[in-house]
Amino acid sequence: MPQAVIVGSGMGGLTAALLLQKHGWQVQVLERHYRPGGFLHRFFRQGIGYDTGFHYVGSAGPDQLFGRAMKHLGVYDRLRFSELDPEGFDWLWFPDRQFRVPAGFERWKAALTAAFPDESQGIANFAEELRRASRAYGWFHLDLSTPPESVLPWEECSLQQVVERHLKHPQLRAIVCGQTAPLYGIVPAEAPFGLHAVVTDHFQQGAYSVDGGGDRLARELVRELRAGGGKLHLRTPATAIDVREGVAQGVWSGERYFPADLVVTDIHPSLVLDLLPAQAVRPAYRDRVRNSRVGAAHIGVYFRVEGDLSVLKRRNLYRFRSWDVEEMALPASPEAPPSFYFLAAPGAREQGRAGTEQVLVAILTAEHKIFEQLNGESGETRSEAYRAAKAGIEGQFRAVLAEDFPQWKVLAMESSTPLSTQHYTGAPGGAIYGHYHSVAQMGRYRYSSRIKVRGVLQVGHAIGFPGICGAMMSAYVGCAEILGGETLVAELKAA
Repeated sequence: MPQAVIVGSGMGGLTAALLLQKHGWQVQVLERHYRPGGFLHRFFRQGIGYDTGFHYVGSAGPDQLFGRAMKHLGVYDRLRFSELDPEGFDWLWFPDRQFRVPAGFERWKAALTAAFPDESQGIANFAEELRRASRAYGWFHLDLSTPPESVLPWEECSLQQVVERHLKHPQLRAIVCGQTAPLYGIVPAEAPFGLHAVVTDHFQQGAYSVDGGGDRLARELVRELRAGGGKLHLRTPATAIDVREGVAQGVWSGERYFPADLVVTDIHPSLVLDLLPAQAVRPAYRDRVRNSRVGAAHIGVYFRVEGDLSVLKRRNLYRFRSWDVEEMALPASPEAPPSFYFLAAPGAREQGRAGTEQVLVAILTAEHKIFEQLNGESGETRSEAYRAAKAGIEGQFRAVLAEDFPQWKVLAMESSTPLSTQHYTGAPGGAIYGHYHSVAQMGRYRYSSRIKVRGVLQVGHAIGFPGICGAMMSAYVGCAEILGGETLVAELKAA
């Protein structure tokens, strides 16, 4: 029986583990953290769970992509999905206008046209380009007849370019770009239109929450792994990949050795380089990875309130302080209100879970180097300057929250910074999506599943697309090189 070692237990790693296991591989997963799941996991305070990275997912119906994949991986029937409001699953709140994003392209077009009747033809043309761009990504539609190079034109033009070609009203432009921040963390001027199309299509098929959040999803994937004989090793960071004559032979974790016929890495490519011998890859590839821009970082704010959360029971909030959506990239500061925040109430969507119904999670934009400089040489103990900045940002957010939702009383609040993210996940720069999936770093320049070292396969956000579904599909695409694409697609269609 061939042996595979998976480095990292995020969505990409766990998906790859189960795919290989289903096809006869003996699988072991190494995870540096004390909980599996990467950004899927929750942390707990007084028995109350707070989601760190999972807030909602698209296409989770039984005949849709994510739903089919969960059935294929053997966990769908153990998960309870709740559809968010199809009339407005995302609530975009601008200074003097609000818009609720409905599910379904036709419903979405109708809502935009009702708000901007003079732009009806441009809206129709823009929606058609979204559909065409999304169809170029054959794996996301289980259609491998589409040549892989079909995506190139769509990744070489930006979202802003396509928006400006079809839409005139500045507020309409802001609305159609309004979900870019937490869904993939790239401003419209740099976001590949193809990426935006795939992510939009994913959620237009319906947006869903999962009872128990990403933590429940991770636990069920791990349960399936163990039921099939696979092993998960927590608090077991990979320290080196054993490479001999250009072929990976196994993985070291300190003095512990895990032999492997295949090593799958669900970590950023720069961290893969750290595990490989210096001469294992070409200098040009090493330089490219080292010099690439990592993705956006964030501040997570986790809090409980007293008050009515029904307004967020079946939708998420995207709150902008101006109509310039590119201001979402401005890092939160202890001296000024945040220019943007994302807000979700995952607990309000769960059934029968005492203590979770008043939990909210907010995301603010952050810059890793600011907190790194503030922390100085203090390491994990954190400096006074770091703690003061963190408290100041929490204070600014509290003030904005009180203005937007005066009916709520905050009972408890804490936050995480990019240093927290880096500590728990290892993500360079504390990047929530690893890679910065910009036009300059996608298309012909996107990372590949394969590298020069034989027996190493890369999966995860940096290799695929941002988000739970993007990380999952990176594992399908990567494992297709071992198991066969037609085989996996046939299995998915049959699931």
